[in-house]
Amino acid sequence: MKIRASLLLATYNMPKHLKMVLAALDRQSFREYEIIICDDGSDEETKQIIETFKKSSKLHVQHIWQEHKGFRKCRILNQGLRQAQGEILVFLDGDCVPHKDFIRDHVESQEKGRYLAGRRVELGEKISAWLEPKHVAQGFFDFPHPRLILSVMQGDTEHLQRTIRVKAPWLRKKLGMERIDDLKGCNYSVSRADLEAINGFDEEYEGYGREDTDVELRLQNLGLKIKSLKGLALQYHVWHPRREFTPANDERLEEIKRTGRVRCKNGLQK
Repeated sequence: MKIRASLLLATYNMPKHLKMVLAALDRQSFREYEIIICDDGSDEETKQIIETFKKSSKLHVQHIWQEHKGFRKCRILNQGLRQAQGEILVFLDGDCVPHKDFIRDHVESQEKGRYLAGRRVELGEKISAWLEPKHVAQGFFDFPHPRLILSVMQGDTEHLQRTIRVKAPWLRKKLGMERIDDLKGCNYSVSRADLEAINGFDEEYEGYGREDTDVELRLQNLGLKIKSLKGLALQYHVWHPRREFTPANDERLEEIKRTGRVRCKNGLQK
């Protein structure tokens, strides 16, 4: 099978979430892609989940693991990038369940000189506790499910409008879906050539936060513009307690803003 796109899936010790994400990836409508699981040091349970999935799925799946020494997402993503075969790189987090057309929308929307950015539905704590991999495998997120609509009405889930896939260009324009401010690390894509041109991810970012904005700023410094995937590449963030941001990463980001630098020093190439 030809691999046109590589999905880099970042995860760390969220086994139930990962099971649901893998269930969704196994039923993607676009099949010419590989999954590279970039694991920041998860335990044996996660490894077993991935091994079971590899045996049952017809997709090409790699599991890349590093010892956990704090939040080192950039380092493991660079390792995944070195193994990627696709010319299109799609990024997803292990707590975000993608719609069945998630990969298709990223691949078919590619445009030279652009990086693509989508958004996500914020599932509430109650529906997240109820949700199981079997629901995902049965197509719970294919269309706005009555249970999901009820969750929104009860104030549990947020952003119901993001559950509807909108393809028609005229309607997207009328609804303002062509405008988007920035990328989120859980839902974006870029060409392999452009990410290599900025030397991949900056491994100086350790601890949670700002590493994705760093990539976006350096892509902009390279000359790329953002392209909106609002209403496309739908995904659903499964609830979990929020992490604290790492203050030192804000300082690194300010340096990028000041200098307009394109390439990071500690990235794909050292």
